[in-house]
Amino acid sequence: MRYVLLTSESADVARGSGTAMAVARLRAALAAEDVVVPVVRPERLWPSQTLARWTFNRGLRSRRFLDVDAVLGVNGDGWMAADRWRAPFVVLIKALYGGALEYEHGLTNRLLRLHARWEAAGAQRANAVVAPSQFAAAAVARRYSVDSARIHVVPEPFDAAVWRAALPVRERAGNRVLCVAHLYARKRIADLIRAWPVVVSERPDARIDIAGDGPEMRRLAHLARGLPGLFLHGHVEPAALPELYARADVFCLPSAQETFGYAVVEAMASGLPVVYADAGALPEMCAGAVAEPVTSGDTDALAAALLRAMDADHLQRAAAVNPERAGRFAPPAVAAQLMQVVARAAAI
Repeated sequence: MRYVLLTSESADVARGSGTAMAVARLRAALAAEDVVVPVVRPERLWPSQTLARWTFNRGLRSRRFLDVDAVLGVNGDGWMAADRWRAPFVVLIKALYGGALEYEHGLTNRLLRLHARWEAAGAQRANAVVAPSQFAAAAVARRYSVDSARIHVVPEPFDAAVWRAALPVRERAGNRVLCVAHLYARKRIADLIRAWPVVVSERPDARIDIAGDGPEMRRLAHLARGLPGLFLHGHVEPAALPELYARADVFCLPSAQETFGYAVVEAMASGLPVVYADAGALPEMCAGAVAEPVTSGDTDALAAALLRAMDADHLQRAAAVNPERAGRFAPPAVAAQLMQVVARAAAI
């Protein structure tokens, strides 16, 4: 079996964020099921993602993909040529740009509106749409006016056993918080930084590591200046992340917009209790885990939840329960679900 995957986004996690990781893991999951998935990306590096997406999709109008069982378009890529291919066109929603609009402003908001329009066009023209969570599926139907019967929920693949095997053995002190996120405004990392003085007033030995880079880095660095025990690491290569998870005791993601939440799943697989904003797909991802939701933007509640998560009993329960919850996204099961969606789309 052979699918072709279209994406205008970089394969570099530092540039492509969670989408790059999701594409790589999906290809690996499908390859294990004997599905070959060549990736078509822009032939050159453009200075902006907006220009890259527009130019890439215009170029696809002259492309022909022969002997493929499906064309997969990430975030709607392929919409300009969707009617030119004989194989079913399946859109994989990773970004959900329409849901990010309310959290960004100025030029960023205007550019996101373009991406949301293109993502919507792809979803509307696709034979099937795949969303990684129930939250994302409902948002696609509502925001992009897509018939819910054409939208299918297939989570992102994650091999919890492989992840745990790669975790180094480190001593945990019970006082270390970790946050991993690309630093967009919608991730609300500023809430975590504002909550931190309350945490260290109760736990002077507490430490927080924030891993990730993005448009908010300069503002967050200014906000964090002088705060004890707070470390902004910038971008951390995926190979180095297990070290941070192995040393952490608690994971926090105060994001107001997540279509899936890979970092939360990684934290659960690492046996960490999770403190998260009660928004987006995060409640779905954390269902049944040792995890505590807080209202997005409530920094006092966020600080109190972090302190509760550092309790020894809390840590022990998370170590026992959360790795099993992360096992729900096993790659063979995810690959099988996607293959079923493609087969149904082809039969229509």
